[in-house]
Amino acid sequence: MKSSPSQSNKRITDIIENRSPAGRQDSVQGWHNLLRNLLRKMAPYLRDGQLVTFQTLNDSEKSFFEAFHPKITVPQTSSALFIPPSVLFQMLYSRPEGAPRSVPEHSPENPPDNGIILASRSNDYSTIVNALFARPPFTPAIDVYEAGQLLAGYVYSNVDECIENLSNVLSVHLNKRL
Repeated sequence: MKSSPSQSNKRITDIIENRSPAGRQDSVQGWHNLLRNLLRKMAPYLRDGQLVTFQTLNDSEKSFFEAFHPKITVPQTSSALFIPPSVLFQMLYSRPEGAPRSVPEHSPENPPDNGIILASRSNDYSTIVNALFARPPFTPAIDVYEAGQLLAGYVYSNVDECIENLSNVLSVHLNKRL
């Protein structure tokens, strides 16, 4: 069943209204710190002006990456990382033996998204762009974090629209300011 434009607009409005309010929030600060630490760990593999990913991707992840990669322009003073669903699942749900394990609402074979892209200025993680290629019933979005706050949030009706707008969001938020 396809939703009507008014149902889709209501869903997007609900998502926006339920997001974190403006200003510093502990949960947003924590999330920004987590993303910053991840980018720091991946820094040796990141390249200025490029979008990179992991060496091992499953077939669907590889196909998805190869399809959208040419559509994304990363500013020359920034770098970006595609994290596929299989890696996200390991990061979120794998724990050392004996450690408490969170219960996933999905399996690695049926992820709720097609992965994420994290981007920042080269070796400067004060501003981070986080694109989520969510599958229905979830909503694709691009969030921009700066100084521990949600600076901007862009919500899209589908993954293709999110990909189509990502280069512009990267340019607006990550080009060096004069």
